[in-house]
Amino acid sequence: MTAELPAAPAPPRTHPVFAGLVGVIVGAVLVGVPWLALSLLGGPSGGALTAPATLGGLARAQDALAKFGVEESKGQVARVDKADRETAARTSAAYGGAGAVVQQYQDAGLERSFQLIAVRAASPELVAPYEDAEALDLAAPGTELVRTGAVQCLVHHDPEPAGSPPDPDRSSVLSCQRSGPDLTVTVRCLSAEGNRDPRELAGIVEEAWKELS
Repeated sequence: MTAELPAAPAPPRTHPVFAGLVGVIVGAVLVGVPWLALSLLGGPSGGALTAPATLGGLARAQDALAKFGVEESKGQVARVDKADRETAARTSAAYGGAGAVVQQYQDAGLERSFQLIAVRAASPELVAPYEDAEALDLAAPGTELVRTGAVQCLVHHDPEPAGSPPDPDRSSVLSCQRSGPDLTVTVRCLSAEGNRDPRELAGIVEEAWKELS
């Protein structure tokens, strides 16, 4: 199922909760793209990429953590650094050595979190697994592909009975992506809080796209 939504960013909801550290250190898994797909879509580029200092109003996770005290956050910062570095290396390898960068971002309260994954190569479009919502008597499939301009987003919906629209408070964005001949930008959500509107996340992808193009 594919839905078209107008671009209209919505501000995130934040409040200080230090327990949100868990969202920062969640590991990222990026499915490798077969070499055949890369050949068809265009070869990779080894050009370096640098993640922006802020994205979508959020700071680099390392900077957000450090505000709680350098010594107190040292272990968490080290884990974020390693996760970003290792995921970037795996992303580059999956795309035949293309330049890649990965950066986690966090709000001031450590409650909202997402991860930027960018690589200098083209990617196939996102795919939402087919689910027969009508047969299951559901308002919407569990995963929906939403397009906003050049950006695609995968949105998760908690089960709702047929005849009622999906509850925005029970839906969350899994990831959003824009891809061109020599650049793919993905924002992967590490928390549901603040990451419920695909239009806003699509706007963040576009912000990163402009920075990295």
